[in-house]
Amino acid sequence: MTTYYCSTIEEALRRVKRAVKVAYPGCYFGGVTLRSGRRGFAVYREGKVIEQYTFIGR
Repeated sequence: MTTYYCSTIEEALRRVKRAVKVAYPGCYFGGVTLRSGRRGFAVYREGKVIEQYTFIGR
């Protein structure tokens, strides 16, 4: 599992949508809370997280 950090939450959403459309067709995305408490988005395949996208902003 890989975690990608973006500058804004909007960029994280844009990147996760693109990943599902281009890199992982047949997968879906949803919201996730990381262990650090940050909110973000994750790409799921068969119920397991493949990639996570979150932001570094305040």
